[in-house]
Amino acid sequence: MAKLKKCTLYIKGMHCASCEILITDKFKEMPNVTVVRSSFKKQEAEVYFTGHLDRDAVNKKIQSFGYEIGDMGEKLGGGGYGLGGEESIWKKIIEAIFIAIGLGLIYLIFKELNLIPNINITGNLNLLTVLFLGLVASVSTCMATSGALFLSTIGNKTNNLKQAIYFSLGRIISYGFFGFIAGLVGSVIITNLKFGTGLTLLAAIFMILLGLDMLKILSFASIIPFGVTSNIFRKLEHSLIKDPHKSAFFLGMITYFLPCGFTQATQVYALGLASPWQSALTMAVFALGTAPAIIFIGSLRGLLKSTFYQYFMKTVAVGVLILGVYYASNFFSIYGINFGFNKIDKGVYSDVKILNGKQIINMDVVSSGYIPNYFSVKKGIPVKWIVNGKNVFGCQGYFVVPQLNISKALSEGENIFEFTPSDLGFINFSCGMGMYRGRIEVRD
Repeated sequence: MAKLKKCTLYIKGMHCASCEILITDKFKEMPNVTVVRSSFKKQEAEVYFTGHLDRDAVNKKIQSFGYEIGDMGEKLGGGGYGLGGEESIWKKIIEAIFIAIGLGLIYLIFKELNLIPNINITGNLNLLTVLFLGLVASVSTCMATSGALFLSTIGNKTNNLKQAIYFSLGRIISYGFFGFIAGLVGSVIITNLKFGTGLTLLAAIFMILLGLDMLKILSFASIIPFGVTSNIFRKLEHSLIKDPHKSAFFLGMITYFLPCGFTQATQVYALGLASPWQSALTMAVFALGTAPAIIFIGSLRGLLKSTFYQYFMKTVAVGVLILGVYYASNFFSIYGINFGFNKIDKGVYSDVKILNGKQIINMDVVSSGYIPNYFSVKKGIPVKWIVNGKNVFGCQGYFVVPQLNISKALSEGENIFEFTPSDLGFINFSCGMGMYRGRIEVRD
């Protein structure tokens, strides 16, 4: 009986749990390899084999997927968080700062030239933005994790286009279904547990960590535990991948459980929508955004290695990081802590009339938020605030006014709040997740 040998190899390019699956499968295609234990966190593969392990042959199998067997000394001598041979972390931070400054200057120049409209992101992420996030996710680390899994199913006897379509269709249906479940759970969390604003902060933290991970300043996996979902996914995947051509649809469906920073940030956002149908549509549109990359995955392999792609992803990472910081500032602004760049401008303004000694505010709750959402009242005169719930089946249906100690699920029809403003300044109000906002200005 041949003696079993063991070696630990440094694998360049591993970023996610699906990388482990692909690397393991490709090593096991070698006839003398018996056991493989891959770790994307360590970027290593522990291989048990008999005879001689042909590294060149293995490299040929994994290089087309963006991986490569590297030298352990290169890994130990590298910067960042173990991605050997890369620039130091300070260089990455300085580069990110210059990209942020550049994006800011471009925005100011375009705004000054009236080439772009005023951007208001104090509301929710619209479906076009969610679609763009899905597209970016699909061409980021490991093709948003799911791409690496799909690549592992491609063979000489399979119809790659047909597989890609079924795989993407499975993703869209699965994301829509679980998005619906997330909306149901979110409505309970926000209404009963009053955790809506906490979800805003959580989504912002996910986006900040994701941006830092894309810049390779911080490892997302070292902060967020992936053990449970990763193990569930591996069990499902290994039972289906035996017949990948027939199972592409189901493989696509179970990618919802595969750890991915973009997916998890969107999942938290969908949870906070507190509306089953809105959440389902949001997650389905996100999955739809990943479909083009899955379908054209063969031609994208070359793009992933290009210098343009590397700088494009760094620019996107800075954008994601800025968006995360912005949404974190929205969370704090609900409680009157402002950082300057999250100022609420006068959106839909309404005059306040005095009737029977009270200042009357009339505001409608619709699917797009609160209309009007900016009022001016006088100090010391009682206010009767009539909130007409026309559409309360969503995040906007949970109403939060911290300065007035209001935290309540709105009902259809009239919801009346009465108070007497005693201090000059602003009274901020928002939906439970801080996505739809407005304010009352108190004057002399």
